[in-house]
Amino acid sequence: MSLSWRLIISYIVIILVTLTLAFITLILIARPIQNRLVTVRLATQSRLAGRQLNNLFRQGISIDRVLQQLSNRVANSNSHLIFVDTHGTVLADSRNAWAGQQLDIPNSETGSFNDPNGQAFMYAATPVGPQDRQAGYVVALANRAPVLPNLVTEFGWGFVLAGVVALFVSLLLGILITRSIALPLQKIAGAAGAVAAGDYEHRLPEKGPPEIKRVAASFNVMAGQVEASQQATRDFVSNVSHELKTPLTSIQGFSQAIMEGATQDEVARRRAAGIIHHEAARMSRLVEDLLDLARIDSGQVVMRKTPLDLSQILSSTVERLLPQAVKKDVKLATDWDRLPQIVGDGDRLAQVFTNFLDNAVKHTPSGGRVAIKGTIAKGLPRLRRMQAGLALRDATTTRSERGDFVEVNISDTGPGIPPDDLARIFERFYQVDKSRKRGRGTGLGLSIAKEIIEAHGGYVRAESIPEVGTKFTVFLPITEADAQTLISARR
Repeated sequence: MSLSWRLIISYIVIILVTLTLAFITLILIARPIQNRLVTVRLATQSRLAGRQLNNLFRQGISIDRVLQQLSNRVANSNSHLIFVDTHGTVLADSRNAWAGQQLDIPNSETGSFNDPNGQAFMYAATPVGPQDRQAGYVVALANRAPVLPNLVTEFGWGFVLAGVVALFVSLLLGILITRSIALPLQKIAGAAGAVAAGDYEHRLPEKGPPEIKRVAASFNVMAGQVEASQQATRDFVSNVSHELKTPLTSIQGFSQAIMEGATQDEVARRRAAGIIHHEAARMSRLVEDLLDLARIDSGQVVMRKTPLDLSQILSSTVERLLPQAVKKDVKLATDWDRLPQIVGDGDRLAQVFTNFLDNAVKHTPSGGRVAIKGTIAKGLPRLRRMQAGLALRDATTTRSERGDFVEVNISDTGPGIPPDDLARIFERFYQVDKSRKRGRGTGLGLSIAKEIIEAHGGYVRAESIPEVGTKFTVFLPITEADAQTLISARR
């Protein structure tokens, strides 16, 4: 059953239940109202008849003539009046039903009683008689109201008609409301089907009630992410194919030359073997990088949680790259005091800083300068760590979710990165140098570094001015003592 029909049926059930409750409420309210109206009418009849009889008693008329007068006055009316003495014996009855019988009428002005046949009556009594003594009571009677009051019976058909009209109008409104809910959902379902079929550019109009707008906006964000993911997958396959094809072509060509004897002298054979070895090592590094990224994406990389002296890691990294810098005539300048302790994987963080420093030295011309500076940054937003190790950046981080970080800046005086390239340098296989010269790397180093940093609860920023230089800034949270493991998963 479709959502529209379910909503319409639910509206019908709600309306019917509401009308039923209204009818029951009418019955419960109408009965006491009718009883009060009957009591007021009987009291009026009883007082009027009592006043007339008392006037006759004051004139000295005998009781027999008074009773005769009572019978004559109500004979042609619909009133049921009786006259009972003080012992409850009926002396006169306008309908000749209980004359001479004894009735068990309570000693009160109004109430109800049962006649000898068990029928229930309501009554109102007024005492009458001469001034010196009471002769009895004049009592007005009426049948007790039935279980279904006369008011309900009289207005029943009107109530039913009003209920039918209300049901019809409510159904029309329900259909309109159902359409306003179901149609946007149908459009969302259609859009989801279009994205599933490969139309990743499909978007929903963000209009309608606030809830529908939020769903449409979320769907559009999701569709954009799917589109970006598909494009990234295509780029990934294309880049991997390109990166593997180049060394494989070299390996295949030189190995074939050796087999065919094209390299007769020892120098040529050694050169061919060296190229094959070099390209095989390059392929091995590429495969290792790919495996690293695959493990990071699947959340299988568990960072060893140990207290770390970041100053020592930075010093060791600078020492390893110092010969390379001296060879290129690049000055390495360091500036940090004793940095606070952090928690993380020392080998992985050494890999990160080695990558940044190696890139800085490579892209800085002779006579240039690479600076490494470590400071403390206070009150920065933290990554919101989710369950199962999923780390998400929260742009709406509150001040209570902020903390202190170690900030490490690595800047160079190289040619800089153009603005269009700067926004994409952390993408996989993206290289600013489009020539893809042999030995330039695979374009995965910055992607892996970014994943490792975010797995530690930190983040990285890149700034660059063409012809001036580039600066990478790494933020790592200061000691998270409650962290059990640091796991990176693809978001």
